[in-house]
Amino acid sequence: MRRRMQRNIWIAATIIGLLATVLVGAVRIHTLKREKETVQTRLENEVQQGIAKEIFRLHVVANSDTEEDQNLKLHVKTKIVDYLEGILGEDRSLEATREAVKTHLDEIEEAAGEVIADEGYDYPVAAAVEKTYFPDKTYGDCTFPAGEYEALNVKIGKAEGHNWWCVLYPSLCFLDESHGIVSEEKKEDLREVLTEEEFLTILNDPEKRDQVKIGFKWF
Repeated sequence: MRRRMQRNIWIAATIIGLLATVLVGAVRIHTLKREKETVQTRLENEVQQGIAKEIFRLHVVANSDTEEDQNLKLHVKTKIVDYLEGILGEDRSLEATREAVKTHLDEIEEAAGEVIADEGYDYPVAAAVEKTYFPDKTYGDCTFPAGEYEALNVKIGKAEGHNWWCVLYPSLCFLDESHGIVSEEKKEDLREVLTEEEFLTILNDPEKRDQVKIGFKWF
């Protein structure tokens, strides 16, 4: 009887030990997973912030999402892009682009206002250079990750509709959008101002973007 009791105690202790080991292992795996996710998020944030420091965006925000307001937005953006191409060209630095835009905000508003009036609307329009949070945005075959970016924001009326956007620096706005891709020449302009990791992050090329993810996992 005594031996049986000792044997049962030993079995119980062994089972408890095994369960404790499994529990500790599970907690450790969960902890490592969370640590990995934290590191992954931190690295992705650092890449996004690196990209944001080197580009300057243009956003034209529609009054609403009605078909009429969305069409008006596109007419306004065409006018603004044409105007900006005239004052910026393609060889300005980031700082020169920012300063040129800031000094022509009144003219940008006037240009947009002319289009709005010509289309038969009386919406007010406001142009400002400001930092704003934006979700993932795809332009051509490049995707810029979600985060805060400096941009020329042109807001039409209530500015409650979807926006049209492009990158003013490097000058991705001044290209033919009909092909739906960013030319290799323009991509090289991006490559010149970004790190290789940042550049690969924005490409809509699964194989190349996976290179960055693999690098994160290795880290």
